[in-house]
Amino acid sequence: MSVIEKWISVVCPDCGGPARARVLHVIAWGAIPTSAIPHHVSIVCEHLCTISGFDAKETVRVCPHCRVYIG
Repeated sequence: MSVIEKWISVVCPDCGGPARARVLHVIAWGAIPTSAIPHHVSIVCEHLCTISGFDAKETVRVCPHCRVYIG
């Protein structure tokens, strides 16, 4: 398995302040080529709000590495 990590600037969904989102693009060796690629997203803002899971994926809609919708 291989993981590609990308950081992007976003707006915090909790407080509306500037934040950074960490997107993990997970590549599983031996996976079927057309299968969905798992993504993990977490957000930390300057006010120390921490968002992960569904709320983070709603904020970061598209993977910055593969440009695929994160669902």
